[in-house]
Amino acid sequence: MDKPAAVRTDKKLRQHYFVARELQITVALLVVLALLGGAFLQSVSTALNEYLGFTTPALTVFLTLGYIAIVAILAIFFAHRFVGPFKRLEYEMRIVANGALDKRLTIRTRDDLHVRNFVAYVNEFIENFENMSKDYNKVHSTLSLQMADIIKRMEKGQYNPEEIKEAIKTLHKQMHALREKW
Repeated sequence: MDKPAAVRTDKKLRQHYFVARELQITVALLVVLALLGGAFLQSVSTALNEYLGFTTPALTVFLTLGYIAIVAILAIFFAHRFVGPFKRLEYEMRIVANGALDKRLTIRTRDDLHVRNFVAYVNEFIENFENMSKDYNKVHSTLSLQMADIIKRMEKGQYNPEEIKEAIKTLHKQMHALREKW
């Protein structure tokens, strides 16, 4: 029996958008490196036991400290690789949030693929927002000037109802065009 379309779509959406193959590979690499480090330490401890005759407690301490060092080094490396770009992006986003809409986020050549994709989408969003803001400011300026002109003519008693009606229709079309565009 087939599953409902909503379930299939949801599963497809989850698989397509929420499964990051490159990130999974990176985490798998981290685990493999940690396991290889443990295997290396085990072989070193066996060699030390056979050739130097280390006792079991000394060997256990050596293995434990070595494994902790390997995992700590790997954790620091991968944390720097993943968190570092986001700290830089956080700083750049604060600049954009403070009104510098002409600022774009930057990427480094060694940044992760997901960081690169994220930056590309954010930069696209910022550009669209900047264009929308410019269009809004242009329409707002036009509306303000035309409304002020209408008010001035009405105050002087120099208004033609048909001219005012046409001016308001034009303003309405401009507002509607802006709303449809964005």
